[in-house]
Amino acid sequence: MTGHIKFLDVKTKLWGFIVPHDGDSNDDVHFSIDEFVGKLPSLNDNGRAVEFELEIVDGQREAKRIRLVGPPVAGAPSVPSGRMRPGETLKRWTYVPFIPFRHHDGEEYSSVLELLAESTLRERWHFGDSPNPKNPYPILDNYLTYTFYKLKTDGLVLEQREWATFNTGLVDNLFDPVYALFRKNDRGDQPWRFFDFCVPGKRDSGRRLTSVFDPIPEPAQYFDSSFEMVLDTSKDIHADYEHIIFDGVGRDRFPYAFLEHYVPRGFEWQRYTDLEPQERRQFLESLAKAIEDDVQCTRSIKRRLEDAKLLAEKRTRWNFKTAIPQYYPRFNTMSLLLPLAIVDDEIVDIALVVTKNPSGSYQGRTVLPLDWAYQNARLVCRPDSDWLVPNRIRPAGIAEAEDLEAETGAQVDGG
Repeated sequence: MTGHIKFLDVKTKLWGFIVPHDGDSNDDVHFSIDEFVGKLPSLNDNGRAVEFELEIVDGQREAKRIRLVGPPVAGAPSVPSGRMRPGETLKRWTYVPFIPFRHHDGEEYSSVLELLAESTLRERWHFGDSPNPKNPYPILDNYLTYTFYKLKTDGLVLEQREWATFNTGLVDNLFDPVYALFRKNDRGDQPWRFFDFCVPGKRDSGRRLTSVFDPIPEPAQYFDSSFEMVLDTSKDIHADYEHIIFDGVGRDRFPYAFLEHYVPRGFEWQRYTDLEPQERRQFLESLAKAIEDDVQCTRSIKRRLEDAKLLAEKRTRWNFKTAIPQYYPRFNTMSLLLPLAIVDDEIVDIALVVTKNPSGSYQGRTVLPLDWAYQNARLVCRPDSDWLVPNRIRPAGIAEAEDLEAETGAQVDGG
């Protein structure tokens, strides 16, 4: 197919969208920078003509094996336009101080996330033993951003004259719901600006909330029945192991300790965790291709993943809470997460994403690093889990930033 680059993401420069010339030009095609063959595009290449192959991956149109083939197409936009990513929705709608600010009560906060953390039931909002000073609330950041996206999509963000509000889905120490309250913005581009977090009827902001809004909005609803998000252990889970292996290796989703045990024949192994991001990405892509070319190596990895899946199914039969619901912001869909212990049977390394087929069986679609998995799951509720626990999870390193934002909304290194 042919098309032109609609835009390359300004922040990461790792992904973007293509406007296809064959078919409906309104249905843009997502691409990853890694899919380009030959010269890679830059921000100056918005509008450049490309050739590509179209594939459907988890319901999303994806461009594969892309080549720059010509100059900019006449009339093509030179800046991002049209489609808004889920992670941009909140910041386009309102000004929220993700930087140090003074609250209207006079208190100083490092960001709105610190205020929200102090206003709600105590919870660990970071991974590992201690928070990253650059971004001490990565889980809460992701939660607020994508909860708003879900609420906005479902029409649960209310605007009334000079005020707007939504239900954060969080509660205070008395388990009363916490709302975000906003005022009309007369200082910037966004129509609203953050005012406060509050509980209905409590203190000035809570009384303001209930004096303006009746009824007050409901929290985000992710599924109609809890039975929808319980794995039916009598049904088979079919997994596309080749996709899981090749795509997962190339996208840095498997632990180093696992891959170093499955080196393809004739492949020169490196300690890729020490490489710079671009070199690491190139190494992992080469490794994925080498594994694909080495059938014996592929089979060995497949057998280990099958064993890990079987163990996860046994754990779920023993305790149905093992299968954890997750919300996938990119496609506005729900799925389940299963633990895969692939290095040591006692330690979970990655999560298998499972969706239900129309037939009633399940499809194992991909694997996620545990921090991505936790952030997706936390959108639905705080996981009551013995394997997906934030203090036991190390944040992902340089795994694809495009995937990280698209699938979880998280920011690498607190950026």
